[in-house]
Amino acid sequence: MLWFMQPLSNDLRRRVIRAYQEGLSLGRIAEHYRLSKSGVQHLVEHFRSTGSIERKPPNTGRKPAFDAAALRRLEHDVLAHPDATLEELRARSGKKVSLVALHNTLRKKLGFTRKKSLYVRASSAGRT
Repeated sequence: MLWFMQPLSNDLRRRVIRAYQEGLSLGRIAEHYRLSKSGVQHLVEHFRSTGSIERKPPNTGRKPAFDAAALRRLEHDVLAHPDATLEELRARSGKKVSLVALHNTLRKKLGFTRKKSLYVRASSAGRT
């Protein structure tokens, strides 16, 4: 059995599925190809549900709450109302996001920091 995870080649995937279709048990297939039984089972289940031996695409994670257009609108809103609170910005954005998510978007994606009662660009925050 392999002790590290690596993607199976399509050739090995085909041979595993062919062996399963010929009636070999999952345990025998796993033993013969030195794979884990659960790995063979996952491959067989994937083949049954999709009809394909191709790997699933990688999980890209959660989609961002603000797309490019919403980011531009948010940026213009902050520039037009630099003393707005997070609650006000969230209400005007029309997005159902937490205040933390909005704050992180302002800071990480748009480069704004909170300076006393104003939102300013991080590059100009230290200037007086």
